[in-house]
Amino acid sequence: MKAFVPFLLLTVVVLSPLKAQDTDTKTAGIESIRKNSLYFEILGNGVVYSINFERIIFTREKTALFLRIGGNEYHGSSADTLSFNFIAAAGILYGGPWHYIEPGIGFTYFSGFPDRLVVMSTGYRYQGRSGFTFRSTPMYIINSEKEDSFGNSLWIGLSVGYSF
Repeated sequence: MKAFVPFLLLTVVVLSPLKAQDTDTKTAGIESIRKNSLYFEILGNGVVYSINFERIIFTREKTALFLRIGGNEYHGSSADTLSFNFIAAAGILYGGPWHYIEPGIGFTYFSGFPDRLVVMSTGYRYQGRSGFTFRSTPMYIINSEKEDSFGNSLWIGLSVGYSF
């Protein structure tokens, strides 16, 4: 019994400064997510590759709304054809604090080709505390201009970037 009292006092003194992890959604949930992301996407809305900027414009509990713009430069099958592709998209993030489901809808405009793509997607996003962002996004692409070219099919996009 004599050894128990000093052990108990030592335990209280050593462990008293320790704090439990904060699980409040205000500090650890989606409301603390970094609002801006810059990332490089392979395949995806830009078909071959694209560079994108995304801004979260609204957050509530486990849900956030984002807008995305992006683009790329693309040479067609002939070296003389140059196309600048412009991407616009909107979506919802659900989850947190680091793992999210990401449904969205987007539009891709090709300046050198008549293709106009409407893209419906549902994907996964990891957005870490340090800012590292990874996205894997299966999507269905609808080509609103031509039936015989790229589009009207399943597709996927993989993205890596930084959130700030």
